Amino acid sequence: MKRILFFILICISTIPVFAITHKDSSSPKEDLIKVLILSGKNNHEWQKTTPMLVRIFKESKRFTITFSDIPDTLTYSTLKKFQLVISNWNTWPDNKIRMNSQWEGDFLRYVNEGGGVLSIHAGASSFYDWEPYHRIGIGRWGKETRHGPRTRGHIYNLDQGHPITMGMGSFYIMDEIWENTDIYPGSKAIGSLTAKDEKDGHLIDVSSIFVSQNGKGRCFFTTLGHDERALLNSGLQTLLLRAGQWCAGKEVTIEIAGDLKNSAKTPKDQLSWCKTDTTLALMNHSDIIWQFNGQNRFGKPYFHPLTVNQSDLTCVSPPDHPWHVGLWFSWKFINGVNYWEYQKNFSSTETGFKSDGITAIKNQKFSTNSDFSADVHLNLTYHPVDGNAVMSEERLYHISKPSSDGSYYIDEEHLFIALSDSVLLDRTPITGEPGGQSWGGYSGLSIRFNQSFTSPEIVSPGDSASRRKSAWIYMGFQTLKDAKAGMLILNHPRFTPKSSSWYIINDSQVPFYYYSPAVIFDKNILLKKGESLHLKYRIWMLGGEVSKGQLQQKYNQCLDLIK
Repeated sequence: MKRILFFILICISTIPVFAITHKDSSSPKEDLIKVLILSGKNNHEWQKTTPMLVRIFKESKRFTITFSDIPDTLTYSTLKKFQLVISNWNTWPDNKIRMNSQWEGDFLRYVNEGGGVLSIHAGASSFYDWEPYHRIGIGRWGKETRHGPRTRGHIYNLDQGHPITMGMGSFYIMDEIWENTDIYPGSKAIGSLTAKDEKDGHLIDVSSIFVSQNGKGRCFFTTLGHDERALLNSGLQTLLLRAGQWCAGKEVTIEIAGDLKNSAKTPKDQLSWCKTDTTLALMNHSDIIWQFNGQNRFGKPYFHPLTVNQSDLTCVSPPDHPWHVGLWFSWKFINGVNYWEYQKNFSSTETGFKSDGITAIKNQKFSTNSDFSADVHLNLTYHPVDGNAVMSEERLYHISKPSSDGSYYIDEEHLFIALSDSVLLDRTPITGEPGGQSWGGYSGLSIRFNQSFTSPEIVSPGDSASRRKSAWIYMGFQTLKDAKAGMLILNHPRFTPKSSSWYIINDSQVPFYYYSPAVIFDKNILLKKGESLHLKYRIWMLGGEVSKGQLQQKYNQCLDLIK
């Protein structure tokens, strides 16, 4: 799988800013908060974190984004066009640098008259001899500040009286943990962090989220957000979006996901259906348990979210692989045409993403049952962008009712029929083949896991050496709330081609958690016109600790149903 990093091209010109604007079709453009991101210089990897910030704020559909890589050219007349300035820029280690008096006066005027400022991690570590900037930025790297290796921290003690953090519960994050941050006196802490230092094992317990008022201007600072990995955390993303609204002087309306809500006790289940022309979701109160997405801008049907134990297992369109969409099925190459990845110059606007090969839903039918199980029936075709259909598919999903422990399963069945004289289902060559790649072989049913997860665990019937041909595999994690959740995929023994082998990626640094019972891992499949390929799987969403014996028992139960 090719890694893609989203870079924003810096505009080299005399114009200080350029805009990347996203219009929310449900809100008038004038209601969107206008944001200016300061970037282009930082002792951290701003080349990765600035694109992440753009993505986070843009995809919330509440903000329009502009950024400048030459903040020294900004004037009051430019600043006043924006309701919020986000600083991902600093002068470190040139701490003695000062802007000219006109710039400093313009910046102070902007804030005092109501402009908001949101500073992330080292984004306020500038102008150490200019006290007003410290007051606005709130926190910076000081003489006594230190940090150990990136580690797992617990964000807690979130102020339930402040609009940013009201209703948010504690969560965990992988990040660089600062101690003894130089915080401007009088700033208010609205959240704390505790972690174990990986160097010497001592307990770190510090305030990590702050706000202040400067004239009419509202300011926010957090020590969190060291790198792209930290910014992928959904807890931090929610904090930043809510802080953005508050700093801009707006009502805080960004919703808090179920796994981030501050709830002393879980209310009694109250299940209901939410159905549109293209989606079907099972709800528990206002929280989604699972949602199927049919016609959508990502170009393939998929499930997201899939929640269990108050945690969302899936992620959609991560920065490294935007074509990964929750739990989905996709071929890689059909007759040499790529159905997996998007075209090189793909668009991420509301018009959607496009591959060279199109997976087209021709018909879909939703059936909901009184016990809160459901069935989804799809008819699909596969064709090149400008060509005729080469293959058809009938796809069936049965989603079980949730068990008393919250677990549930999806039975997934695919029947493919070749429409052209020959249909070659192929993949990137694997190691040992001509042009082989270490990342070759993937295709078919796939799951991309939540990037907030940590501590991955893989369980299969045998040892790791025999994992490739296992009948089932479970991947589990510690969640955002430090609970255990995971997914078990069972291969149906009668409908598992010999060419299938498990494809697994378990990289906690990105993070990149993915696995698939890759149906053509070992070799391609050739279908002649009229020939068919039949696949079946059962996918369990499981919360809590599970043993190998319990997982094997679930597979044995499936075998009993087949007999």
